[in-house]
Amino acid sequence: MESTTASSRYPAFARAVALVGHPLLLAGAFGLWWALGRSDEVMLAVLAAMLLVSMVLERLIPAVPAWRQGVGETLRLAGLYLLGLLLSGAVIIGYESVLPTALGDVRARIGSALWPSAWPLLAQALLLYFGSDFLYYWAHRAIHRWSPLWRASGHGFHHAFQNLHTINAGASHPFELVVLALPLVLLAAVFGPPDQAVGLAGVLLLTNASLAHANIRMETPVFNLFFTSSDQHRRHHSAVFEDSNTNYACNAILWDRLFGTYSRGEVLQTGIGPTQPPLWRMFLLPFHEPDDADTVATRRHTPG
Repeated sequence: MESTTASSRYPAFARAVALVGHPLLLAGAFGLWWALGRSDEVMLAVLAAMLLVSMVLERLIPAVPAWRQGVGETLRLAGLYLLGLLLSGAVIIGYESVLPTALGDVRARIGSALWPSAWPLLAQALLLYFGSDFLYYWAHRAIHRWSPLWRASGHGFHHAFQNLHTINAGASHPFELVVLALPLVLLAAVFGPPDQAVGLAGVLLLTNASLAHANIRMETPVFNLFFTSSDQHRRHHSAVFEDSNTNYACNAILWDRLFGTYSRGEVLQTGIGPTQPPLWRMFLLPFHEPDDADTVATRRHTPG
């Protein structure tokens, strides 16, 4: 069971990672991004480094040892991750070509005046971090509540995987990338924060999303009142329908705590049913779900 599966080989190390690993890894991502030059290319390098570190930790001190992924599955997920990055980049370029112009008047009249440009860069980045996940929280909650949105977004693809690992963070249906790419770009278009604040917010969001999906125990006191940990997000991926309709904020669990959707507890399996569909079948989930699936699209009622 999740609560008793800290690695017997490295118990002290497992406890240390569970206690302080989450903030240290986020701080490491920030430090690496800052030291290497703070460009878009550096952001991708930092993300790759954090994925590698997380994958090593998953091998050494897995939260659920039975969830180890084989080489083939890891390579397939890595391919999905790369595909997602490419498609997300194209979507972001599209948004950035339209939104700043469309929202230029709002930014000039209201947004720029409201933005705390005198704050330190990290504080501005954190404001974007929590603000973008506030927008994502409500979109994500709506997707889980209403069957048409669940299907239209292809969100079942992301939830269909069993044996959750850090690399699963990049496994999303192409339909869903339109939603995932929007919040941070939208806030940047409305408020006009400095490019470096947006870049740092992107680094923190991508890094935390990877950590939230990791098969590692992470539950730092106080810190995880605000930042979503792997223990919390694993609950959202539970194969138990009621448990999966909680903890919607992938990065800022604060919003679940404030809006009554937070839960905690062990997770025995992730997925949308007792079996994991083949990958080709997952791409068709917006149009038809397996007979053994248990999702909002297969139930007659919606969760609260």
